[in-house]
Amino acid sequence: MEKSRIDKPLWRHSEYAAHFFAAERPYLQSGLRQAIGPIALQIGNQIEQLVVDELDLPYLLRTSERDDTAAGVRSDPAFLPFNPDSFSTVILPHVLEWHRLPHQVLREAHRVLMSEGHIVLTGFNPMSFLGMQRVLRPRAVEHGRYYTPKRVIDWLQLLGFEVVASSMFQYAPLSSSPRVQRSFAFLESIGDRWLPMFGGGYMIAAKKRDAGTTPVGRVRFKQSKPKLAARATSAQTSVRHLKKQRYSDKTS
Repeated sequence: MEKSRIDKPLWRHSEYAAHFFAAERPYLQSGLRQAIGPIALQIGNQIEQLVVDELDLPYLLRTSERDDTAAGVRSDPAFLPFNPDSFSTVILPHVLEWHRLPHQVLREAHRVLMSEGHIVLTGFNPMSFLGMQRVLRPRAVEHGRYYTPKRVIDWLQLLGFEVVASSMFQYAPLSSSPRVQRSFAFLESIGDRWLPMFGGGYMIAAKKRDAGTTPVGRVRFKQSKPKLAARATSAQTSVRHLKKQRYSDKTS
């Protein structure tokens, strides 16, 4: 755990991270622009901060579990010190990978979100070249446990979120060598079409939905019993008519 805490800032400020954040930037911008609200909470600092700052939000609070001069509050993402329904947007940049309780982190985000509020999160995909680099070239990628976007979406839906946008990017492995980057550039051009589930990073934007709905106006039910009674009455009339006809035939 201590090793992860030490390596994390080093990777964030590395050339590998700069290359990754450059690829992530347009997708994160798109997700934030369609989901951002006036009262936002940002958890963690694994992000190109300019993407958030350029939105010029009326109120943005940053939290971090570690010492961070830019964070206004120091807290555990799994146990946030805020009241329910406090924020219109929660931003989770690469938080699930390193936290020991990823499900609880999402539950807390759901709790502090207002109704119809949005969560915007980013993550690393294990089914990718970045996932392979954790073994082959550990210093090139972020440490932690990676989760597939499908798994994260399942967690969000179980909590009552509705996914409104999702994207994948960074299909090529991360490298500090321009020659290697040029060699794998073709993967970025074909990734969305031919490798849609194998991007190294993903962005998911989801909206918080209320658990139940309240009926409005009078509720009217179809009255099936009177119809059955009407059919029975019609059948009884037919039987009586048949008996009368047989009786008249006998007397005649």
